[in-house]
Amino acid sequence: MKKVYYLEVDKKRIGHTEFEYADPPMGVVYGKILFNGIKFPYDFLKDHCVKYNVQINSDDPNHRFIDTVIIPRLKVFLPSGEELMGWGGAINGTEADGFEIQFSGISSEIMQNEFVHHYLKYYGQ
Repeated sequence: MKKVYYLEVDKKRIGHTEFEYADPPMGVVYGKILFNGIKFPYDFLKDHCVKYNVQINSDDPNHRFIDTVIIPRLKVFLPSGEELMGWGGAINGTEADGFEIQFSGISSEIMQNEFVHHYLKYYGQ
């Protein structure tokens, strides 16, 4: 059974991810975002970044593509309900192909405990 990690912006649940991928030595997990109640994710993300002065690395309105830096008001919660601790999450992607969250700054301890399957796969144990 896969673990589901919930995403919130300003205390509003916007969706979830399973963090399908990881780079354990770098302390990074990432995965596809499945939005909940957000009809146009590109508009939602762009509006949020503009409102809170979050840097956008790349923005293509024609393709509805956005690539952000870490979004401070974006929180990720473990299946237990605890907040995932680290530097934070950045989002990139398009409405046509989907969006991905990259969460960085995860400690080795959290990686070994919460994301043990990624840890063991990387280190071959």
